[in-house]
Formats: sequence, structure tokens, C-alpha cells
Amino acid sequence: MNGVGPPPPGCAWLPALRDPAQVKAWSLQDWETALRLARRMRLLGRLAEAVLAEVAQAELPAEVAKHLWSELRLARWQTRALSWAAECVASALAQPPYPMVLLKGGAYVAQGLAIGRGRLPSDLDVLVPRAHLADAQQRLLAAGWQEATLNEHDRRYYHEWSHEVPPMRHPAHSLELDLHHNILPPVARLRVDAQRLLQGIQPSAWPGWWVLNPLDQILHSAAHLFQDPELTDRLRDLVDLDALCRQQAADPGFWVALPARAHELGLGGPLWLALVFLRDWFHTPVPAAAFQALQPAAPGALQGRWLLPALAAVLSPTLPDEAPAWRARLAARAVLLRYHLTRMPLRLLLPHAWHKLRAGRRPPAPEQETDLPGPRRADELK
Repeated sequence: MNGVGPPPPGCAWLPALRDPAQVKAWSLQDWETALRLARRMRLLGRLAEAVLAEVAQAELPAEVAKHLWSELRLARWQTRALSWAAECVASALAQPPYPMVLLKGGAYVAQGLAIGRGRLPSDLDVLVPRAHLADAQQRLLAAGWQEATLNEHDRRYYHEWSHEVPPMRHPAHSLELDLHHNILPPVARLRVDAQRLLQGIQPSAWPGWWVLNPLDQILHSAAHLFQDPELTDRLRDLVDLDALCRQQAADPGFWVALPARAHELGLGGPLWLALVFLRDWFHTPVPAAAFQALQPAAPGALQGRWLLPALAAVLSPTLPDEAPAWRARLAARAVLLRYHLTRMPLRLLLPHAWHKLRAGRRPPAPEQETDLPGPRRADELK
């Protein structure tokens, strides 16, 4: 069976997330490498939660303890900001006649999952049925949430070709709100029937909020990772997938149900890729039967020969002051090309690419600029 080989050197510190006691044997050099990589991968808060809960502070170097406590406080502050944003969004939507579903990090926190602790959320992802999307937008706009101003092409992109509306910001909140009607674009080669997702949702611990069922949360995470254009510094997604799979594996029927659900939703390909990385890099106990069940969705021999090494090269973590090797840069371009060719048909992709190319050659027009807070413009997200 194809694989991606042993974990790269930049993953050597990851087992401490599950077994924090091993950090007692780390040298200062080990700690320096781990802290720098964990911070870059947005996993330092997770590492701090794990280590400070299991290891006495006296057993840690004083310099290390300062970094861990600082990141822990930051992560807990941002988690509270996420919780408050979700509370305000629920109030703005005012018990609508349709479900409000939390996705990704917000869902993990709302369920009280271990992977929800120590996160550094930058946005709140919410799913509502597409038929009620306009109603949800109007309620949020009335509550002070604002969309970035877009030109006609970018507005058409979001409303016809994307699985979400333009990102929304609120002056009182530091987090961005991403309102979805699906987990993948409706014009992409890989599509998901959102109604099937909504049929399996479960209540969360937060009043009024729902979450996808555990199988669908895993599949969403896999699809979000391997159908994305930018995989650099995305190791956190694999850490999430490892934790989710290990937690659900306590159910004896899990490894049968997960591939079956993947085939039902058409997400066997992303799941196969995710499980290969989990098995080879994280030693997640994935049974051979699960790979056998997913084999029809696995990449063909020719595609797998370049795709797996390319994904491994881009996902391999590097220190902040290390420039990516030429192989990693080439792999990133190949992965980006794959993304563009699968996210929309050529009849839409070519005009869209031409528009973005022309837009990139000139400064933004006044009507494209936004004074909303935040590091990104909506037109930079596509």
C-alpha cells in the first residue's frame, strides 16, 4: 500500500501532545525547536495545556514555563472570545426556524473536546441551510455584522460558486464570521449534499447550537485540509484528525462506519489521504480493513506517485527562519494547481483566473477596499 514514509524531523515533538511526561527528558535545544515549531503551527496552546496539566512547573526550565503560561493565557482569552462571538451570533439569529451548526474549532470547543483546549481561533464557522442563507445574513446585518465591499465578479463568486458568503466582521469582535451553506463549493469536482449533513446533526453544550455528527466532523476536517489551496503550516489539521479518530475508535464499529459514511458523502478520497498521513506520521491505529474499504476512492497509481510526495513536502513543518527547499516550493505549486483544477470547471475557472490576474496587476479600486478590522480582505480568500 502507498504511504508517505516516516514522520519528518519537524514532527518529533508531536507525541508530547498525547504523552506530556516525555518533555521531562527534553534539553533546552529540544524545547527551543518544539516551541518555535508549535507556535508556527498554532499548536503551542495545545502543547501548553497538555504539559502544564501533567508536569509540575518545577520540572520545567523557567524560560520554557514562561512561554507556556503566556500562550495558555492567550489561547484561553481567544477561546472566550470565540464563545462570546457564538453567543452574540445566536442572539442575532434569534432562535431561527432552521438549525445553526458550528463547524471545526467552534464545534470542538462547544462539545468540550480535548482538541478544543488551547486553540487560537481566528474565525467562527457557522453552517445554515442554503434555503435560509439570505435570512441569516439579514439578521446578522441588522445586528451590526458587516460584509466586506466586493466588486461584481467577487460577489458572483461567493453567491454562485462558493460554499459560503463573504466573510463578516463586527466592530465589537476580534473574530471573523464565516457563514456557510455547505462544506465544499457547489461547482467543485468533489461535492457534498449538505442536506445529508444536516440530517445527522447533534446538539452541542452551547444553547441553540448544533454540531455535525462525529463521523462527519472527521470527514469535514479531512476535506477541508486536502481540498484547500494552502497546506503550508497546516499540521494542526492532522493533529485534530488524529485526536478525533482516536477518540471515536473506542466504538468497535467506528472503522467500519467511517469509510461507509465517506462513500455516502463522496469524501472517500480526502479520508484516504488523511488516514495515510495519520498512520505514517502519527501512528494512529488505522486498521488495514479501513484502507481496503476506501481503496476505490484512493488515487490511481500515476496520481499517487506524485500527489503523496507533494503533499508530504508541503505539510512537513519547518522552522520560521528556514526557507522552504526547492522541492517543497515546487510541490506547493503542484498542490495549488490541483486545487484550482478541482474547485471549479474550466469554463468558470479560466475567466475567474483571468479576472484575478488582472485585479492583481492594479491597485484596489475604492469600492473594493474595506475599513473592517482584520488581516484579510474577502477577495484574498479565493
